[in-house]
Amino acid sequence: MTVEQMLATNGLVGGAARRLLVNNMDLNCLRTNVVLPHEEWKDLDDRIIALAQERLVLVQDLIDAGLTHDVGGLGKTISEWTTSGDMSPANVSMEPESEGERDLINFETERVPVPVIHKDFRLGVRQLAAAKESKAPIDKTNSDAAARKVGVMMEDLTINGYRGKFLGSNIYGIMTHPAATSMTLDDGVGNLLAFTPETAADMILAMIQAQDDKDFNGPYNLYVPTGLSTILYKMIPNTNGKLLKTYLEEIDLISKIRVSSRMPKGHMSLVQMDNETIDLAVGQELTPVEWDEKGGMVVNFKIMTAMAPRIKARQDNTLGIVNAVFDQGQEVA
Repeated sequence: MTVEQMLATNGLVGGAARRLLVNNMDLNCLRTNVVLPHEEWKDLDDRIIALAQERLVLVQDLIDAGLTHDVGGLGKTISEWTTSGDMSPANVSMEPESEGERDLINFETERVPVPVIHKDFRLGVRQLAAAKESKAPIDKTNSDAAARKVGVMMEDLTINGYRGKFLGSNIYGIMTHPAATSMTLDDGVGNLLAFTPETAADMILAMIQAQDDKDFNGPYNLYVPTGLSTILYKMIPNTNGKLLKTYLEEIDLISKIRVSSRMPKGHMSLVQMDNETIDLAVGQELTPVEWDEKGGMVVNFKIMTAMAPRIKARQDNTLGIVNAVFDQGQEVA
C-alpha cells in the first residue's frame, strides 16, 4: 500500500501526515526553515525545555537518574517490560542424593500505552509577515504558555496517571497504582497527624518501615504537595540553623524530599528510585513542530512529547512505593 493509499484509507489528508509517514515519524520533517529560521528553532527548543522543566519535579528526577527507556520512536505506541517471579526456598538435607524441589522462574510481560502529550496554537500569515517585516523574532507568548501546559501534564500523568484507557490498558501514576502500599498517618485514635518539624521524621520512618516490611530497601525520594515548602524550609532548633528539609534528608535511605504541584493535598509518596520500581517510557522528547493549512494562510504549531511512566509491580503484587495520607489543614478524602 502506498503512502497516499494509507492516508486515504485512514481519512488523513495534508502534507504533515504524509511527511511524517515517509520520514518514519521523524518530527524533524515538520521543522522547516520557511517560517522559523534555524536560529529561532534552536532558541525555541531551549526555551520550551526550560519552561517545561519549571513544572517537572518527579519527571525531571527520573530523567536525571537515568530512569528512562527509549521505546523506539514516535511510531511505537506501547512499551513492554518483563517481570520475573521467584523460586521456592532451597532444600536442607543430610544427603546430597536427596530429591530437591524442582522449580522454574515464571516470567510475565507487562505493558503501558505511550500517549502524545501536546498543546497546540496557531499564527496567521499576517502575524508572521509583520514579524518578518520588523525583523523581530516571532512573539513567544503562545509557545511559552504551551510549554508550561505540557510540562504540567507530563508531571500530572506520572503522579496521578490517566483516568481512562488507551489501547485497552491503564496508565498508572505513583499515586494511583493498585500495588502501591497505602497508609494513614494518625495518632492511633483516628486523628490524622500534621506534617510539622516535630512529627515529620517519625512519619517518614513509618513509611520506610512499610517498605522494609515488603523487602524494599531504597534509596527513596519523598514527594509532597505544595504548601509544605514553608515547613520544610523552617530552621530546626539546636541544629546550628539546619533546615527541616536538610535534617530529614539525613535520614538513612532518603535521597531527596521534593515538592510537586501535582501531588494531591494531604498526601505524600515515598518512591524507590530504581528501574525495579519506575522509569519513563519515552517515544519522543519534548519538541516543537509546525505545519500549515488553509492554503498556507495559517501556520499551526504543536509543543509535544510522547511518554508514559512505567510503574513496575512485582509478581507478588508488591511495589516500591508507599502513599500516605496526613493532615494538611483540610478535609482529606
